[in-house]
Amino acid sequence: MAMNSERKNRRVPYEPKRRSSAASSAAQGAKGSGRKNVRKAGEAKKPSRRKKRKGFSLPSLPFSSQAFWRVLRWAIALSLIAFLMFGAAVGLLKAYRFCVTSPFFAITEIHVSGNVQVSTAEVLATCGIRKGANSVAVKIHEAEQRLVKNPWVESVSIRRELPGRFTINIKERKPVFFGKKDQSLFFLNIKGQLIAPVTSRNFRSLPMLELGPGGDDILPHLGDFVAKFGSSGFPFRLEQISWVRLSAASGFEIYWEARRMHLAIGFEQWQENLKRIASVVSDIEKRKETARVSSIRASDGQVWMTRAPEEEKKPGSKP
Repeated sequence: MAMNSERKNRRVPYEPKRRSSAASSAAQGAKGSGRKNVRKAGEAKKPSRRKKRKGFSLPSLPFSSQAFWRVLRWAIALSLIAFLMFGAAVGLLKAYRFCVTSPFFAITEIHVSGNVQVSTAEVLATCGIRKGANSVAVKIHEAEQRLVKNPWVESVSIRRELPGRFTINIKERKPVFFGKKDQSLFFLNIKGQLIAPVTSRNFRSLPMLELGPGGDDILPHLGDFVAKFGSSGFPFRLEQISWVRLSAASGFEIYWEARRMHLAIGFEQWQENLKRIASVVSDIEKRKETARVSSIRASDGQVWMTRAPEEEKKPGSKP
């Protein structure tokens, strides 16, 4: 009984039955193929690491038949416009050539006005306008520019009247004084600016303009002085004056050659001084006492007179 119980209590280890070598090899082959298949599947899922080549590709534009016909119509319209413009240009060129060669537009009349110092022949020779030439071919702007280069011409206006008439209106610079520069005698305008040299052909009687110490500061007022002088009531004109001198000490000095009288107008408040001295000169001229006065000075609101000596004055002499 004891032996039986010991047998029952003894545990026998369980050992699984070994498979046959063929089955085991087949199983291993199946496992191996399964692993290979799994690897291949995993490798197939991986993205490709190949780099794409960089290139230039144009964007795709939508293009329809309506757009094509629209572009075609615009191209035809532009072509027609260009053709018409070309035809108009050719027509104008032919018309211009006809005008500049046709005897219908020959110059038959030329009228020049306003010229005193510059002769009419000199005007026509300078501007290049002559009878018989074609009026359409004359370039008016260039002709005016050539005339303005003359020192006597201040401004010029040329008007063309087809088919063959021209009107030339010239405004000359007016000489008012004589002036010396580099030992030469020049005509000066009302502002004391040089115009042209004095020659035997254009000589005229004008007063000499001189600048004393400080006269440059008074020179800008010379034009106003000349304008006021004519309306101040003097019994003589500016052309009858022998000389005019500008200086800081005496202001405006003039010499009345016909009466051998020296007049001085102070620069400070010169307009009032001019009126006073003009009134005094007119008064003594009416009373015929100018021969007894050698000089008159107006300054600071007052007028001083200097009596002439008994002996005869030298004409044109300066005090």
